[in-house]
Amino acid sequence: MGKGLLPDTLPLAATAARSLAIGKCDVALVVGARLNWLLHFGEPPKWSPDLKFILVDKSEEEIKLRKLAVGLVGDAKKVLELINREIKDDPFCLGTSNPWVEAISKKAKDNVSRMEGQLAKDVVPFNFMTPMRIIRDAIAGLGSPAPVLVSEGANTMGIGRAVLVQTEPRTRLDAGTWGTMGVGLGYCIAAAVACPDRLVVAVEGDSGFGFSAMEVETLVRYQLPVAVIVFNNGGVYGGDRRNPEEISGGLIRMTQLLLLSSPAPGTTL
Repeated sequence: MGKGLLPDTLPLAATAARSLAIGKCDVALVVGARLNWLLHFGEPPKWSPDLKFILVDKSEEEIKLRKLAVGLVGDAKKVLELINREIKDDPFCLGTSNPWVEAISKKAKDNVSRMEGQLAKDVVPFNFMTPMRIIRDAIAGLGSPAPVLVSEGANTMGIGRAVLVQTEPRTRLDAGTWGTMGVGLGYCIAAAVACPDRLVVAVEGDSGFGFSAMEVETLVRYQLPVAVIVFNNGGVYGGDRRNPEEISGGLIRMTQLLLLSSPAPGTTL
């Protein structure tokens, strides 16, 4: 949920090299984020088993849940001010020529270059990449204030996190800690009311959209500035590729088994 606080386009942004950054770091200072499924719950094998976590969170309960080297309870801004005050005479800093920084920068550039190659292709019928590029470029063309981007779904949200970059804080709402489906249009309503000066753009997988599609009526009734884009995942993802017999076969066999094992009339169970 902290996406955009520091622009994804910063030279030291490691989003495009997250597997390397997460897997090889020895100390992680986590501020304004939960160690949930988006960060693999802070556990191996994605994270090093020897990693030391420093977690800053306003919730003491959240800190108690985790195995931490240091847990700091408090407002993120205040805590960081105190940390900066403590290290001002001996700040932690790695130059751009440091091997660790170079490795992450190179990996990020390579991954971005590979992804841009896929995004540049106009694939018809659509895959995930072509429409994501169109959406990304349209949002970038709007300038500032940037729209609030709402995203939910499996592949739609996952690929969207990589392609749809954030350059301004508090402009991204994804499914939260538990990856809950169906929150997208509710988020849209709340964002449009809370930020009336911003357009709200929802990029939805069709299943996620289906959970709360009726809220489109609410958007229309209150004339809220929300654009909803729904991916036909049955087309780009493939949907459920099983044939009808495979889907219903187990149910039919179970029904037959129950019928065969049913007690005779009048039998007391």
